[in-house]
Amino acid sequence: MPCPTINCKGTNMSITLGEGKTYSLSVQDKGREDKPRIFEGTFFIKDTVITLDAEGDHLKFRVYDDSLKKLDKFGNPEQYGPPEGYILKKN
Repeated sequence: MPCPTINCKGTNMSITLGEGKTYSLSVQDKGREDKPRIFEGTFFIKDTVITLDAEGDHLKFRVYDDSLKKLDKFGNPEQYGPPEGYILKKN
């Protein structure tokens, strides 16, 4: 994913969605962090948008068949960097 700060070379992000609407989110800014930050909590889904709880900074993702696309805090497409940079592929 693109990174909005000058000293960052991008962000590695992965999310695991579990039963009971739980998640585990891993975030690591390339060139700035030696290991990922891990956030765990619950999410809710409305229509095709997942919203994480406060632990996950209320991040939003649009659900597609084989991927998630990170959205901005208002639920709109991210504007910083190329749109394909915000897609998380299903493993």
